Amino acid sequence: MRYFKKIVDIIIKMMIPLVILALMIGIARIFLDLKAVFKSPTISAGFDIMVTNILSMFIVIELLRSIIEYFEIHRLRITFIVDAAMVFILREVMVGIYQHKMGAIEIASLAVLLLVIGGTRALAIVYSPDKTKEEVVKHE
Repeated sequence: MRYFKKIVDIIIKMMIPLVILALMIGIARIFLDLKAVFKSPTISAGFDIMVTNILSMFIVIELLRSIIEYFEIHRLRITFIVDAAMVFILREVMVGIYQHKMGAIEIASLAVLLLVIGGTRALAIVYSPDKTKEEVVKHE
């Protein structure tokens, strides 16, 4: 078990610079795509690219937050993973609505999925292992 923890720590330490590099490349890509906004025939066509890229960056930021949290406390918090999933689903909904490619049934099903994931996140906060029983009783 000791070797496993050391190997996981090494892998996490290697992942952090890679994710930071990916964030920097993503930001550079957003700036490069500004050219597409100016060259596009309509404003909405150019903004399709920008909105998609910016929302994708939020997903990467949430995942980076999860990796850093694991590095600090050696535990994955379900709230960070659920936050990343919610941001991903919201991204898909926003891009689908913005590009007019998503129907009412798809939007409703993703809304139900968001509701379930949001409920999971709320339960993860209420029943967090960090809280003592006294804090939970006071919270109720």
